[in-house]
Amino acid sequence: MSTKKIIIFRIVLFLLLPLLFIAAAFGYLHKERYLACITQNLSLCLQSKKYVSSNGKFIFRYPADYPITFKTGDQLISEYHYDDKFDEWVNFSNEFYPNAGGERLGSIIVTKHTPYNDIREYVSKELNNYEVSPKFNYVNIGGKNAVCFSLKQQPHSFTTPSYNCYIVDNTLLYRISFDYNDYHHKLSMEYYQTAQQLILSTLKFN
Repeated sequence: MSTKKIIIFRIVLFLLLPLLFIAAAFGYLHKERYLACITQNLSLCLQSKKYVSSNGKFIFRYPADYPITFKTGDQLISEYHYDDKFDEWVNFSNEFYPNAGGERLGSIIVTKHTPYNDIREYVSKELNNYEVSPKFNYVNIGGKNAVCFSLKQQPHSFTTPSYNCYIVDNTLLYRISFDYNDYHHKLSMEYYQTAQQLILSTLKFN
């Protein structure tokens, strides 16, 4: 190879290597869902952890200081004697428990065999029976149509205030709930709201 060709090869290689590195870094950030949250809160996003569902159907990132536990549908049947209703149940808590209340920061509950074709049908048939009616906001989460709303404490109920999102995907119904109360949650409301956006913005369905 002539000296001229060697020089040209070195120049091309010098120019291509940074581009290849940038492309590889971009691909990694996209695959790990960092790109979806990096502009919201850089520190919280980069220090977050990734959750991959047991059957690989969805992933999301969550704050590193959030506890997380989960049960598959089969585990719910064998351990809690549930019927064949749930596909997966994720709790943001140190110990898994399927009942309301406790120190849970929130949950993602995936129900099987939903008869609803889309989220608007689900809202009209299932979410209009609250004593204090919430305001529904139709949004996009992970490329899917979703509905979200803040739920105040209902009369004659011990349920704490929460922020809830629902997604209908084929025959699966996703309920994503974020709970908050002053007794269990010691950080500021702003922190939990930022964490909530981190989880919702990085949620992806496979």
